[in-house]
Amino acid sequence: MAKEKEIPLKIELLSDGEDSEFRIHSNKEIQSILRGIARASSLAALYYDDGNDFILTTLLGVDEQNVWLDVSPRETDNRRILPSHKLIFVSSHLQVKVQFIAHRIEYTSFKNKKAFCLPMPNSLLHLQRRDYFRLLVPVKKPLTCVIPAKPGAPILKNCPTIMDISGGGLALECQEHDTEFRPGKVYSVCNIHLPNIGMLTTTILVKNIFIITMHNGEIRKRAGCEFIHLNGTMAILLQRYLTQLQSENLTQRL
Repeated sequence: MAKEKEIPLKIELLSDGEDSEFRIHSNKEIQSILRGIARASSLAALYYDDGNDFILTTLLGVDEQNVWLDVSPRETDNRRILPSHKLIFVSSHLQVKVQFIAHRIEYTSFKNKKAFCLPMPNSLLHLQRRDYFRLLVPVKKPLTCVIPAKPGAPILKNCPTIMDISGGGLALECQEHDTEFRPGKVYSVCNIHLPNIGMLTTTILVKNIFIITMHNGEIRKRAGCEFIHLNGTMAILLQRYLTQLQSENLTQRL
């Protein structure tokens, strides 16, 4: 099994457009992500002193109002953290970076263990980057990308199969002459039905083309494509599908 790529625990600084694209506001979804981090005992960083210093920690537990973190083994660090008015939590959930800001921290206990307590965030960043990884689409739950045909074309629409997908793009496969893929070509208003999630509508840019000969001699075409100007609503739908797919993969491995 390939080793999963380690997510760097550094603070992400985003433009306003990027921030809204990756920010989650649903309290239920935020709690679910943070509980997943706690269950996995994922390593986290807690930045303080205006982001100039940090400790490595783990998320101990979550309820509807609070988030508990392990304290530093160095009491000097703990004393410096407590007066901070801006704390930034950075971790990862299923290979996706998670980040939120808190403006209050308390020194308390959790299950008879020393702990920091932060208020449950109103929102968090869930940073699915296209350069992190691509996920193979299960054969038993296939996805297709419905591409509208040009007016007057003999074919009403093209539906190439999606082989893999990430937060930034996908790989499409079709028979050799099904779709006129070529690098630089843009397809608008493409629809992808994400099972149990909803309809993803997007524009894709073809980045590269590969011609593959199958074992039976059939010639097939694969196109590596990039999502263009994926808006906030569509980005959240895609992130939910990727999280669902990762959870299913993790369950199958256990």
